[in-house]
Amino acid sequence: MIGETPIEEWADRLEAALEACGGSQHRVFVVRETDSTQAAARRIGASANDVVVAWRQTAGRGRLGRRWLDPENLGIAATFVRTAAAPEYLAVASAVGTAQAAEKLLDRPVGIKWPNDIIVDGRKLAGILIQQTSSLAFIGIGMNVNQIRWPPKLADRAVSLAQISRPVDRLEALRILLPAVFRSLSQERAVLEKEFARRDWLRGSRATFQRGQEIVTGQVLRTDPGRGLLLSTDAGEVFLPAATTTVRRAAETDTRGAVS
Repeated sequence: MIGETPIEEWADRLEAALEACGGSQHRVFVVRETDSTQAAARRIGASANDVVVAWRQTAGRGRLGRRWLDPENLGIAATFVRTAAAPEYLAVASAVGTAQAAEKLLDRPVGIKWPNDIIVDGRKLAGILIQQTSSLAFIGIGMNVNQIRWPPKLADRAVSLAQISRPVDRLEALRILLPAVFRSLSQERAVLEKEFARRDWLRGSRATFQRGQEIVTGQVLRTDPGRGLLLSTDAGEVFLPAATTTVRRAAETDTRGAVS
């Protein structure tokens, strides 16, 4: 197992990494242990442009009430606080920034599986959850870093940086993730949509989705990370909204995740 930079050094070094890319207005809060970094950000009273990271997160959350598991604190967890904005913009910006950071850490392309998963070789490397108040957006990002074993139910669905490439000091991963996400959150939507489309893991695939109690299967024609996706089914074209839809099963193609 790789040696880790002590937590006492995290805040200064992360703020330095952000300042080096023009982020001198950002504050970094590092907590030793928390239920979730989103909850910690609210308790701290974090404001726009702040980021909260955790040495250990015990009850991370995912989309549609799922849990983000990291019982051995081998991954990274961060919440980026921004001024409230259109959910679809925040979704595509955070997904693109996380994907770009993963590509830098791995030196290879990754895919974005609509709406909020970063995928490598068909398995989940990172996930994103966005919550908003009337004035602030809390963008929670979790990434698997040094895990090498998974519970049986996740063994064929999750993957870490260490499994794909090499063990990584979690501070190193955060020093790449934080600037990448903040840069992405400052880009225009048209640029972000192009970056998302280049990494769209579902487009062109035949997949099965669940919308409420309904199961829908078809070919993915187009995805919009914030609003939903357009599916071609035997009964015609169907639009599935992001807020109430989840992916049940998808067959990977050779072209997804390729960055040109």
